[in-house]
Amino acid sequence: MATDKDDNSKRLQEDCEIPKSFRYPFIKSGYRPVYSTPWQCFKSLFYINNETFNIWSHLLTASFFAVRYTMVVYHQAYSFSDPFIWPLLSSAIGTLTMYFTSSIAHLFCCMSEKGCKTCFFFDYAAISVYTFTSGQAMFFYIRPLNTNWMIFQSPLLYMSLAAIFSFLTTYGCCQTGALVNRFSAFLRVLPVLAAWINSILPFIACLTLCSCHASSTSCTSFSACHSVSVDYFIRHVICAVLAGFMYSTRLPERLLPGRFDLIGNSHHFLHIFAALGTEFAFKIIEFDTLNKNVWEKREDTLQGITTEISLFNTVGAAISVMIINAGMALWFSRALRDNNSQKRKLR
Repeated sequence: MATDKDDNSKRLQEDCEIPKSFRYPFIKSGYRPVYSTPWQCFKSLFYINNETFNIWSHLLTASFFAVRYTMVVYHQAYSFSDPFIWPLLSSAIGTLTMYFTSSIAHLFCCMSEKGCKTCFFFDYAAISVYTFTSGQAMFFYIRPLNTNWMIFQSPLLYMSLAAIFSFLTTYGCCQTGALVNRFSAFLRVLPVLAAWINSILPFIACLTLCSCHASSTSCTSFSACHSVSVDYFIRHVICAVLAGFMYSTRLPERLLPGRFDLIGNSHHFLHIFAALGTEFAFKIIEFDTLNKNVWEKREDTLQGITTEISLFNTVGAAISVMIINAGMALWFSRALRDNNSQKRKLR
């Protein structure tokens, strides 16, 4: 009997066999049984279904970046008491949170209808945390220091705006995530796009405002003036645009429904391009931190950076934004439960 039950838990279902809220547009098969137990969800890690790529791609990506961040800190012999490393730690918090949460969301999204939406509410919140922490690293390491723009002179102002964009992203994604229609994916892209643009604003400003060269002693934005960083930035932008395009258009499965259920659909490309984009963004930061010796030759610039860095506006801010975003995801989850309770009473 136990064997029969295990076999049934591994039986993949067609879209017509499951409630609409569990379905992906244009994905016709490969669904795990709905209302699975946590243990059944965990076991689905080890057999092929239409969530296999989603789970493993970001689980491996999270592990990859855990090693990447650790190696940078280890090879550069940074001390955790050194303020220069704190924005990098914030970036690590956001990156690992996003990819681990994504894997968990895809793994347990077939437990119940409310549980499915709740999983992705927290997934959206984790994406919002990443946009905030990525912006932190860009701001402290890359922003132009030779400008009169208030937003680049005040960490409090920039972090406040970044936090607001992060919260709006979570709210917008959760609000549209509660809907199931053909426009919901496109609508979820919009707030993420706004938060992403804000996170790369320091680099954009450097490209437009800083005309010096990396070899110049007067340069106050080493990375943005160096062709290596600019190349990584262009690749990062291309990957981000492709990720958003594939996710919002649902290509290629829109053209051939059912052909890309297990591999090759838009969500898989989203995961690939998101991981590549994160890697290129990381390379920009890595290039900057690896060239701390260059900053040390320009003591006034290094001092201008480190004096504005504190645990409060780096790691502390990242954790605070994470807690608030998680609270918003939980609030949307509770709202779903309240709505379901009201519907049952009306019946």
